[in-house]
Amino acid sequence: MEFPPATGEDVERVLKLVDDNADRLVGFLQDFIRIPSVWGDGAALTEAAEFLARPLRAASVPVDLPGSGTDGMPNVLARWGSGRDDGLIFNGHMEVYPPSRSWRRDPFGGDVADGRVHGVGVADMKAGTAAMTMAVTMLAEAGLRPGRDITVLAVPNHFEGGEGTRQALRDGLRARYAINCEPSDMRVLLGQRGIAYVNVSVRGRAAHTTALDIGVNAVDRAARVVREVLDMPITGPDGRVLPDLKICNVAQISGGVAHNLVPESCAITFDFRFPADQTQECVLRDVRAAVTRALDDLDAFPAEVTLEATCEKNPRSSLRIGDDETIVRELGAAHRRVAGGDPGLDSHRAWPDTPIFWEAGIEAATYGPGSMDCYWDDEFVPVADYLTAIKTYAVAALRLTRGERG
Repeated sequence: MEFPPATGEDVERVLKLVDDNADRLVGFLQDFIRIPSVWGDGAALTEAAEFLARPLRAASVPVDLPGSGTDGMPNVLARWGSGRDDGLIFNGHMEVYPPSRSWRRDPFGGDVADGRVHGVGVADMKAGTAAMTMAVTMLAEAGLRPGRDITVLAVPNHFEGGEGTRQALRDGLRARYAINCEPSDMRVLLGQRGIAYVNVSVRGRAAHTTALDIGVNAVDRAARVVREVLDMPITGPDGRVLPDLKICNVAQISGGVAHNLVPESCAITFDFRFPADQTQECVLRDVRAAVTRALDDLDAFPAEVTLEATCEKNPRSSLRIGDDETIVRELGAAHRRVAGGDPGLDSHRAWPDTPIFWEAGIEAATYGPGSMDCYWDDEFVPVADYLTAIKTYAVAALRLTRGERG
């Protein structure tokens, strides 16, 4: 069945519905924040999935909770429309990082103050996930059935390299377009950095503190590796030094077994966010070269450089797209229709699931409420941005699945 293009009256109807239901929509986000869906907590993430499914089902949008590729926690998969698989996917995740101990508010309180919704993970990315869910709910409640399928895909395991999104695509999910709703400061993003979590295991020789001449201190050797890795240049596939900013965090380090023994091993994890002109293989090569420069006794005391397991399973590639892509133009047009101004273009230093769609032949871009800083004490999203995102997603969905007339 073909549906006529959306009219200006159709657009106004759904925008008015959002305005009329603003308190309800904000309350939905607050309640979502109050579910402590910390990464890896299957019970809480299942509760979050059931929570997102509820308003969609109430609006007669069919919803399933299929497997996500991680045991004990489902995806949310809501497909609504005419049965045509050349439509639009909205994509977001449900899990959040554990809050720091420096919060001054209840991190799971969902407080609203000074026009902001506060809560752990509200930027990364409960506001975006709630907004895409409510955008489709509002379209359904307004009776604006899409001409091509609109899919809501919320996953519980984005932090595992987009595993839930990959699983949905492995299970046969298809579309022509996708909007990833990660925080973008309300800009349309043309790209993002990739991720390489690199583990370096350094060996030494155990001894008592009183026999330092016998021991070889693995922690001291690891410190030399850290300094060299932080100072090293980054290079592209051809080995040439790249001018891009290097983003490298010494994320974890552990070594030693007792306060009076020379440590015989030390493990370091580096978090690299590499630019579009690099790959994770480039990062591994750079780190191995840095280890070789830092340590002159590798034959006797070898060091191992490996990728973290989820990077092996689900490589987080970088992305760069053009501003002439249809998804970019339509998102920009939808934002202008709602907000009255240009959203601007940017690139993300973090890693949304967007490249996964391009790898599957689905044209995708990132746009969502919240700061691209992603994680900070007393994290917040402006209420106005959350509501603007709901409207923008609804208008973009109409334009991409039915077109717009007038």
